[in-house]
Amino acid sequence: MFQDPQEAAIQEHGTLYLPVSLLAQASLNLGEKVALVSTEDGKVVLRRLADAVDDLLSGRPP
Repeated sequence: MFQDPQEAAIQEHGTLYLPVSLLAQASLNLGEKVALVSTEDGKVVLRRLADAVDDLLSGRPP
């Protein structure tokens, strides 16, 4: 759960910059690989790549 709401805007060339404070709250470090997934209900999920791969190999749902 994030303590502080954050806002970001999609740039005209399709990029999105996330505030470092948001990444820090999620315990993500600069340079760390993440997986991005769009869910059926329209949400975008950002997960640490190592955790996503571990879940996949362990048979846990994404």
